[in-house]
Amino acid sequence: MPHPRRRRDRAFDLDQSSLARRYDPRVRKLVFVIVAAMVPAALLAIVLIGYDYYDRERTRLARDSLATTRALLAAVDFELIGARSALFALATSPHLSSGDLAAFHGQAKEALKDQTLANIVLIDEAGRQLVNTLQPFGSALPARGNPEDLQRIFRTGEAVVTDLFIGPVVKTPLIAVGVPVKRGGKVLYSLNAGVAPDRLSALLAQQRLPPGWIAGVFDRSGTIVARTHDAQRLTGQKGSPELVRSMREVAEDAIETRTVEGIAVLTVFSRSPVSGWTVAIGIPQRELMANLFSSMARLFVVGFIALASALGLAFAIGGRFLRQPSSGQSPSGSSIEASSSRGR
Repeated sequence: MPHPRRRRDRAFDLDQSSLARRYDPRVRKLVFVIVAAMVPAALLAIVLIGYDYYDRERTRLARDSLATTRALLAAVDFELIGARSALFALATSPHLSSGDLAAFHGQAKEALKDQTLANIVLIDEAGRQLVNTLQPFGSALPARGNPEDLQRIFRTGEAVVTDLFIGPVVKTPLIAVGVPVKRGGKVLYSLNAGVAPDRLSALLAQQRLPPGWIAGVFDRSGTIVARTHDAQRLTGQKGSPELVRSMREVAEDAIETRTVEGIAVLTVFSRSPVSGWTVAIGIPQRELMANLFSSMARLFVVGFIALASALGLAFAIGGRFLRQPSSGQSPSGSSIEASSSRGR
C-alpha cells in the first residue's frame, strides 16, 4: 500500500501538471490568434452595418419628406387656386361692366368675408389702383408700386401669381394672385387679391413636423415667402445659395446644405408646376447623426456580447483540446509510470 505522503506528493504533482496545462502557452497563443482575427473583423462589421443603417434611414427620411413637401405644395397651390377662382367669379360683376366702381368696392369687401385674402385690388392698364378694399372708396391710391407680373395680365390675358413684394398701401410683404377682367375680348382691368405670408406659414404649421425640422415656401426668385421658424425675421430674404441654385436646376431633390441661420440640414424640396413656387423641408444633420450614434451604440453592445461569448467558447474548446495528452505520449507515460511502480 502506497505511503500517505507519497499519495499526497503524487496528487500535488498532478495538480501542478493540470495547472501548467491549463495555462499552457499554446492556449494563450490560440486565444491571442482568435482575438487578433475576430476583433478587427467584428469592429469593421459593426461600422459597416451602422453606416448601412444610417444610409437607409437617410434615404427613408428623404423619401418620406419628399411626400410631405408634395402635400404641403398641394396645400399652397390649393390656397392660390382658391383665390384665383374667387377672383374669376368676382370678375364677372356687372358693376365692372357698367363702370360703377363704388358699388364694386362694396361687393369686393363683402366677398372678402368668405375668404382668407388680405385685400382685393383693381388696377387699370396704366398700373393705377382704382379700388383697394383696405382703403375707403375714393381715397388716394398709389399710381405705381405694383408688381410687374400684374401688368403682364394686360399683355397675355392670363392669370398670374406674383413673387413676394411689399404692398404699396400696407407697406408689408404680400403675394398677389391676379386675373384679367375681360369685356368683348379686351382686358379692361387686372383684378388682384393679396395673400399674406402668415396664411402660408399657418399651412406649414398644420403639417406638425418634428420640432427641429424647418419648412419653408419660396417664390420663383428663391425668396422666403413663409417659414415654420423665425418667419417674421426671415420672410423676404433669399434662401441659401445652394438651395436656390438647386431649385432652379431641378424640380425635386434631396441635398445637404445649410439654412440661412447656418444650420447643417438635409434639405428635401419640390417645385410646383402651377405657381413655380417651391416648398422645402430641412432635417437637421445633428438629428441624423444622433440616430446613427444610437444605432452604432446598440450594435456595439450586441457585438461585444456576441464577441465575448465566441471568445469564451473558443477558449474553453481550445483549452480542453490542448490539455488532452497526445496519443504518442500516453503509452510512453504509462510504461514509465509502470516501471517506476515496479521499481518501488
